[in-house]
Amino acid sequence: MSMPALFTGRLSIPVIGAPLFIISVPDLVIAQCKAGVVGSFPALNARPPELLDEWLARIKQELAAYDKAHPEAPSAPFAVNQIVHRSNNRLEQDLALCEKHRVPMMITSLGAREELNQAAHKWGGIVFHDVINQKFAHKAIEKGADGLILVSAGAGGHAGEISPLAFVAETTGRSHCQAPSAPAAPFARRESSAPILLISAPPSSLPRRPTRWKATSR
Repeated sequence: MSMPALFTGRLSIPVIGAPLFIISVPDLVIAQCKAGVVGSFPALNARPPELLDEWLARIKQELAAYDKAHPEAPSAPFAVNQIVHRSNNRLEQDLALCEKHRVPMMITSLGAREELNQAAHKWGGIVFHDVINQKFAHKAIEKGADGLILVSAGAGGHAGEISPLAFVAETTGRSHCQAPSAPAAPFARRESSAPILLISAPPSSLPRRPTRWKATSR
């Protein structure tokens, strides 16, 4: 499967900036999007919950201004990471704000929710879902996810155990799973900065880069 239309002509490289707890805030997301990669942040980083409304408004406003000034190279879309487990008592409120601001992309974690995918589709958004194996990948696609985040060994967060190279090959080779995938793993190390999945992954894959996006003056 090809990339979602949302990404067409808007990515400088096919990468999603991982939604990092505490670290991913509007400054980082906006910088990522202007650089041509998908910027993302966890909804739960906005505290108190009302702050999410301000964050979304600011991100949209600054990216719209950038796009107006750079029509030849518009910014990449941004994404909001939602923890959809029943224990998240903010989910309903946060989803309402995502709908209000027509968030272009959501990354969901800890439970595939068909009704959430349908809601995002109604406002024109797409949903990528975190998975750690083929069982959960299959469930996510069945419930309407538009793409998968393949949480691989070393990715942190939800404890993936499979090599990213093997996970990508296995997932894209399955007949039930033709959705775009974004492998999540530490693709680059201090001693070797080559982002290997940029050259080895299928065309429908977008590596999700984590730690290297920690905010710096650059």
